[in-house]
Amino acid sequence: MEQTDLKQFILQLAAIGERLDERSAAAVQAVETSAQRMGSEARRLASSSDGFSHEVAQALQLRSAEIIGQGLGQALAQISQQLDAAGGVASRAAAGLEQERQALRAERRTWLWLGCGALLIGSVLAVATSVYVVKQSYQQLSQNRIEAELLRAYNAADVTLCDGRLCANVDSKAKRFGQNEQYLLVQPRRASQQ
Repeated sequence: MEQTDLKQFILQLAAIGERLDERSAAAVQAVETSAQRMGSEARRLASSSDGFSHEVAQALQLRSAEIIGQGLGQALAQISQQLDAAGGVASRAAAGLEQERQALRAERRTWLWLGCGALLIGSVLAVATSVYVVKQSYQQLSQNRIEAELLRAYNAADVTLCDGRLCANVDSKAKRFGQNEQYLLVQPRRASQQ
C-alpha cells in the first residue's frame, strides 16, 4: 500500500468517524427530546387525573344519592384503574427511552474509540512505510554510487576483451596494491581510443 493510499484511507476513516459521531449525537438528542415529552405528558396526565378526581368528588357531594343509585362508583373505579394503567405505561415508556439513550451513548463512545484506534494504526503504518521507503532509497542510492564510480573507472581505463576475458594495459612501474601487492594500476585510455 502506498503512502497516498494510506493517507486516503486515514481521511476516509476520519470522515466515517465524524459521520458516526454526528448520527449518534442526533439519535441521543432525539431520544432525550422524546423522554422530555413523555415526562411532561406523564405529569400532565397525572395533574389532569387529580383535577378529574376532584371534580368527581364535588359532583358526588352534590348528587351523592343519585350517583350512587346509578352505579357511578364502578365507573369511577374503572376510570381510576385506567388512569393508573396509563401512568404506569408512561413511566415504563420513559424508563425504556432512558435505557435507549444510555445504550446510544455507550455505542457512540465505542465507535469513537474504534475510529481513534483505526486512525492511530493507520498513522503508525504510514510512518513505518515512509521509514522503510526512505531506508530502501538510501541503500539503493549508496549502491548506485559505488557502481557509478566503478563504471567511471572502467570507462577511463585502457581495457579490452582478449579471447572472452578482460585484458588491461597496466603500468608496470606504478605502485602496487593489495596484501601481496598483486594489483597494478591500469593505464588510462588515450583520447584516440575513446
